[in-house]
Amino acid sequence: METLTIERLDGTKEDIQDINGAMLLTCDDQGPQPVINYSQMAGVDGKQDNGTTFDSRPITATFSLAGIDKYSYTLATRAIWSKLFSREPYYISWSRMPGMRYLVHCQPFQYSRLNAWTASYTVQFDAFKGYPESVGRTDLDPINMLSDKYQMIGQGFDMSEDPIYHHTESSFRIFNAGSETINPRQHFLLISIKGVGTPTLTNLTTGDVFQYNSELSADDELTIEGVYPKLNGVNCGRDTNHGLITIAPGWNDMELTGLSNPESTFGFYFLYTK
Repeated sequence: METLTIERLDGTKEDIQDINGAMLLTCDDQGPQPVINYSQMAGVDGKQDNGTTFDSRPITATFSLAGIDKYSYTLATRAIWSKLFSREPYYISWSRMPGMRYLVHCQPFQYSRLNAWTASYTVQFDAFKGYPESVGRTDLDPINMLSDKYQMIGQGFDMSEDPIYHHTESSFRIFNAGSETINPRQHFLLISIKGVGTPTLTNLTTGDVFQYNSELSADDELTIEGVYPKLNGVNCGRDTNHGLITIAPGWNDMELTGLSNPESTFGFYFLYTK
């Protein structure tokens, strides 16, 4: 039997099956929803390709509901509404691929009564970002194929080498198992840098360069939280070259120069549009 898990933005998790009589029958990802963008000029044949984006991705789940009397049935229907409808988005995942989660809103639905105390209902969730992400986060959850946080079909791992996301060398590699580039303008990315000196972080694979123009001491921690560099938690963007680091799919060759005793950590989720 499959299970569907809801994870709130505060990390709280709950299963639909926790409601007495509720059961998940099927849950299906309806796949990528590409939007092909064109422009057209008068007097010019055809169209100009302006690239492809991905629209909201529908997730369809069908449930059954069985009460033991009219009171338990009514309580269960209200409990389901309480779990599924929220002012804030939440993540869903299900047991077939527990290592992949979708940030969703729930569309309105109706119960189809089978008799006085039982019903079925089909719910459409809108995964409005257009893609799922890994449940595991690289800086918090070590890569482990036995962990539910990385259990998914087609997860994209390179089995010939163990990905590591905490390094104490100046040259190292970072692996992105997802199908999409991690872009800190749009996606979660947390980079931590420690050491003594004036650091420059370069992704040799993408050509991205981040440079901090002041000197770090042994007690300092420089973080890049999305697009915001911070020194010991305080914004320090004016002391940088305003560069950003992206993480391409696959292996990324990195260099962290200008420091003695360099230490770096990379935290992100793998993204899958395909």
